[in-house]
Amino acid sequence: MAEAGPSKANAAPLVVPTLQTWQGGAGSWRLNHRSRLLIDPAGATVLEPIAVRLSDDIHAVSGLKVIVQRGTRAEPRDIVVRLAHCGAPASVIGQEGYTLDIGAHVTVCANTRDGVFYAGRTLLQMLVLDGHQDGKHDALPRGRAVDYPRYRERAVMFDVGRKFADVTFLKDYIRFMGWYKLNTLHLHLNDQVLSDDKKSWLSRSFRLKSDNPAFAGLVPADGHYYTRRDWDALEQVAAANGVTIVPEIDTPGHAGAFVLARPDLAYAGDSPAGGTLDPANPRTLDYVESVFTEFLPWFRSKDIHIGGDEVNVNGGKVSIAAQINYLNKLGRFLQQHGKQVEIWGSADMATGLDKSFVIQRWINWGDEAKINWSDRGFTWIESFGDWYVVPFGPVYDNPNGLRGDALYEGWSKRLPADCSTQQGPVGGQIAVWNDKGTLDYSYETTVNGLLKDAIPAAGQLFWRGEAKDDAGKRVAYPVLRKSVEQLQYGPDASLFKGVSL
Repeated sequence: MAEAGPSKANAAPLVVPTLQTWQGGAGSWRLNHRSRLLIDPAGATVLEPIAVRLSDDIHAVSGLKVIVQRGTRAEPRDIVVRLAHCGAPASVIGQEGYTLDIGAHVTVCANTRDGVFYAGRTLLQMLVLDGHQDGKHDALPRGRAVDYPRYRERAVMFDVGRKFADVTFLKDYIRFMGWYKLNTLHLHLNDQVLSDDKKSWLSRSFRLKSDNPAFAGLVPADGHYYTRRDWDALEQVAAANGVTIVPEIDTPGHAGAFVLARPDLAYAGDSPAGGTLDPANPRTLDYVESVFTEFLPWFRSKDIHIGGDEVNVNGGKVSIAAQINYLNKLGRFLQQHGKQVEIWGSADMATGLDKSFVIQRWINWGDEAKINWSDRGFTWIESFGDWYVVPFGPVYDNPNGLRGDALYEGWSKRLPADCSTQQGPVGGQIAVWNDKGTLDYSYETTVNGLLKDAIPAAGQLFWRGEAKDDAGKRVAYPVLRKSVEQLQYGPDASLFKGVSL
């Protein structure tokens, strides 16, 4: 009798985002009713809440209750979780990467809690893709993954200044983002809506409410805002899902809410008036610094976005020098509070702007669309205007939604030329702008309907780049979409269950 040939190595599982590296083993590992989540006692304080969450999610997809225990002696069918790099250099997996070894038992290793969280998302996605009945998933392909992100910032932005997003929606979107390894929720906290005839403001709103009477004038007219309790709740859910909330307080342009509170600081050259603070007035900087001082204790992010764009969009003639002077001083104030400043990019400010600021490259027309901000001495994030969604907006702003296929096929084509690893962006962002935010539409239905298809594609591009098969051949997005159709929003996002991906 002829000897059986060697078992075929398992192909890389088609999780989304796909894995950086995979070494396939043979056969499958199976969960059963005796399986445990075994956490290393040395890291138990950090690991236990993540393991409990993972146990709950495993139960949701498999129907099996996996108990969480502390210990180091693994039995077959156990899942071991450790704060260690486990054979991959710590510098390779970094702060968000991990190793995942699936053999006689499963071993998850990472340097940080976020790395462990992402390893857990991968493990859960592998289960969901095992081909078994929903609620009965129990098999993982044997092999070893070493996985880590392409970009350090993988962002979704919501313009909550023009259209308020309630806490319930944001919590579920944070969970949805975490499922696809997106790690930054950028909240644009103040802005205004211009009438169609461009003669008046329909709304001017700032969305944080302090109990300090000195800031009572910032409470928006529509009564929609986040309290400290709301913000803390969002931060808690974000931390549990590997997400950082980056707040943006946009000045001196787009600052009508602050003009309402302090009309004495208004720039007088706009039409309509009342949308811009005067950056040349020294009291403007004092006031904006006082706003930041009030709300900085709310923000857990080291990154703070200061806006800085479109100061003269309403016909003003504020000099570039005055804008740069104001923004640099505001940036230094935030740096003294230990913050990293992010700002919208504008080429005419490149020579004078503080080089430590992180630029968001957004302008998608003219020569500026070709700029590589690394050439100007800046670290930068790709937030290109082609990837904006503006509900009920013009055709060039994707009013009918941003499809994952379009983002996947177009991302690298829109990057500037000679965009190497050293010269390229450190992050990517897709954005929802609510220029028509006074119209009657909601985040749960309209915004999610327009954005949801792009979330898995953004996760893929920002974590891994374009997917490759085991032979190194590019994987087209329709192939990834087959996985997305099974993975959906993840086991924890319940708000959108009736609207499939």
